This record gives sequence, structure tokens and C-alpha cells, in this order.
Amino acid sequence: MTPEQRLDRLERLAKLFAKAGLRARNEFRKQDEILMDAQMRNEASIARNEERFAKLAEAQIRLTDSQIHTDQRLDALIDIVRESRGNNPSSSA
Repeated sequence: MTPEQRLDRLERLAKLFAKAGLRARNEFRKQDEILMDAQMRNEASIARNEERFAKLAEAQIRLTDSQIHTDQRLDALIDIVRESRGNNPSSSA
């Protein structure tokens, strides 16, 4: 193989390496874009879920307060019924 042929071969290899490097760089850029897009969608989803969980927690607190109030009113009603039965002479059978 002549020196000129070797030089031509090296030039072809250098061009192949350069093209392969450009393709790899483009692929990495595409993958980065895909990952960034997925990350942004994921963060938006997390934010929506945090809002939903906050609303659920508020609703749960309101429900608990309502149950406490209902229990208090039921206890008062039970006391009223017991007092009325205790004060009623016909109920002591």
C-alpha cells in the first residue's frame, strides 16, 4: 500500500469517525429533549397531585369536624331523651 493510499484510507476513517460523532451528538440531544420533556410533564403531574392531596386533606378535616359536631348533637339528644324519660312517671314500669 502506497503512502498516498494510506493517507486516503486515514482520511476516510477520519470522516467516518466525524460523521459517527455528529450522529451520536444529535442522538444525545434528542434524548436530552425527550428527558427534559418527560421531567417537565412529571413535575406538572406532581404539582397537580399535591393540589389534590391538599384539597383532600382539607375535606378530611371538615369531615372530622362535622363528625365531632354530629356526635356532640347526638349526645345532647340522648341526654334530652334520657331526662324526659326520667321525668316521665309513666315510663318507670
